[in-house]
Amino acid sequence: MKVSLIGFMGSGKTTVGKLLAEELKVDFLDLDDLIVKETGKSVPQIFQEWGERRFRELERKLLLKVLNSPEPAVISLGGGTPCFFNNVKEINEKSFSVFLYAPFETLWSRIEKDPNRPLTKLGRERLKKLYNQRLPYYERAKLKVNSHELTPEETVKRILDSLNASTGKPSR
Repeated sequence: MKVSLIGFMGSGKTTVGKLLAEELKVDFLDLDDLIVKETGKSVPQIFQEWGERRFRELERKLLLKVLNSPEPAVISLGGGTPCFFNNVKEINEKSFSVFLYAPFETLWSRIEKDPNRPLTKLGRERLKKLYNQRLPYYERAKLKVNSHELTPEETVKRILDSLNASTGKPSR
């Protein structure tokens, strides 16, 4: 089984993903890290040198590779991943998708000064618009967890409970 974590930048996908993978005893994969490994360039470098379109094409290729792999994993997806091509459909068909929700203001306070997030250069208002454009894609996930109201450990428990309910396995 694969679990895909989706949500906007700063929603906790990496933190929750690592904890969840540990609980499930499966690999944790960060799609952005796979892109960096594939290219030898940071995400900001790719955006600057190649542009967003080429980044999204590479992201799609690696997403499909991970989703089609027989190995179980927890996958942390980039904030835009579900919003391009038919990625959200593939994510939902080939994994248990979880939307880690938090209000924009919470996310902005977490990411505004992070140099590894190239889209923050757009500024608060443009980023808020992007957040609102992406929400309909995120909302298509199989599970929505209000991660801003929970600790990462509580978020993992909520995901595990839902996973167990969907597979008929008893809760831990």
